[in-house]
This record gives sequence, structure tokens and C-alpha cells, in this order.
Amino acid sequence: MTDTYAVIHSILTMTFRVPDHEIGPQVTLEQLQLDSLALAELALLLEERIGVKLDSEHATRFTTLAEITEHLDALRRGEAVGAP
Repeated sequence: MTDTYAVIHSILTMTFRVPDHEIGPQVTLEQLQLDSLALAELALLLEERIGVKLDSEHATRFTTLAEITEHLDALRRGEAVGAP
């Protein structure tokens, strides 16, 4: 995975205290039991650390960490990204 995934992983383990063994590319935000407030905080932290904004339409409870990583990487490359 990319450095974007490493940042996501770090935020989840350090800020949200998600155990490392529960995190994986195909895990959804719902499986991590992140509520709407946590999702908003995750988006803010990702924007601060990566420099691109994760829109709520790309971070639903059913979005996988791999999908978030792919979306953020595309934004970092300057690619236009539509809704999932």
C-alpha cells in the first residue's frame, strides 16, 4: 500500500485507538465502529496530514480503507474523482 495508507493506519491506531490487528485494506469504517463524529475527525486529520480533503461521500460507513486510500491518492495526483 501507499504512504497514504500508512497515514490512515497511524491515525486509526494512535488517535482512535483501533487495535492494529483490526485494520486492513478491505476493512470498512463500519467494521472499525467509527461513528459520524469520528468520521468527521478522521477526514479533518487526513486533510491536515495529507493536504487533500476527504469528502463525506467518499467516507461512508461502508467505504473500505483501500477505497479511501485510492481516492486520496487520486486527489494527491490531481485527478478528478467522481462519487464512488
